[in-house]
Amino acid sequence: MKKCCFLIMILLPLLVLAPSLRAADVPEISTVDLKSRLDAGEKLLLVNALSEIEFILEHIPGSVNIPVGEIQTTTKLPQDKQTLLVFY
Repeated sequence: MKKCCFLIMILLPLLVLAPSLRAADVPEISTVDLKSRLDAGEKLLLVNALSEIEFILEHIPGSVNIPVGEIQTTTKLPQDKQTLLVFY
């Protein structure tokens, strides 16, 4: 029982902090920068991570819909690792 409590005390803070630690490693771009990149014809993929219904109601033209729960299993992401991915 003591091992279980010890593991929970160690793992729980890691689980709570993990999303914020990962988010710090992800760069953000402004809408102005995104528009400039789109206007310049830069190779990028716009990904709407909301539900299919939300995507149908409103999305940026040219974007693809990959709901959050499907990101790891989708085949919609480009094979070219140099392609900028923009999630919104």
